[in-house]
Amino acid sequence: MEYTLYWIGGITTALFVIRLILMLVGFDGAADAADAGSAVDTLDAGHMAADAADFKVFSLMTLLVTVMMGSWIALGFLELQLPAWVAIGGGYGIGFGGGVATSYALFSMRKLESDGTVRTEDAVGLKGTVYVKIPEAGKGKGQIQVTVKGRLRTFDAVSDGPEIASFKTVAVMSKVENNLLRVCPSE
Repeated sequence: MEYTLYWIGGITTALFVIRLILMLVGFDGAADAADAGSAVDTLDAGHMAADAADFKVFSLMTLLVTVMMGSWIALGFLELQLPAWVAIGGGYGIGFGGGVATSYALFSMRKLESDGTVRTEDAVGLKGTVYVKIPEAGKGKGQIQVTVKGRLRTFDAVSDGPEIASFKTVAVMSKVENNLLRVCPSE
């Protein structure tokens, strides 16, 4: 039995190391990373629930870590003279916990990826300053400056109400179209 556990542990350890190297180099998990990174900067409950649903308990990584850790831990339990069924059951039970923890750690790291792109909709809900006066509703557009993700960005802006003079503070209400925001005066 010990001989078999050594082989299983050795083979799965080699496979785990190969998969980990491929992940670090970028040849594996690219599609998963893109999916996980799509909602990185959003904080609403719908996106958090979707992120939690992306975590898979039963994956190749969980299987590899379960078998790898389970084999080595079972061998350690056999060295302690525990009965075979306790050593195997306990080893693979602990291995499964380690597999789930490893998968969750990798899932969490993938969520940290971000392309750094500042999108127009990222400005919604923020306050900014009028850069070029905004004409009254329907008479044209002006410009505002808003700090989005630590970057000062200039966007075209329209108002539904009266004219808003330069250097006044405004709140971004919504995105109208690409690079065009709807704003209202703010205190």
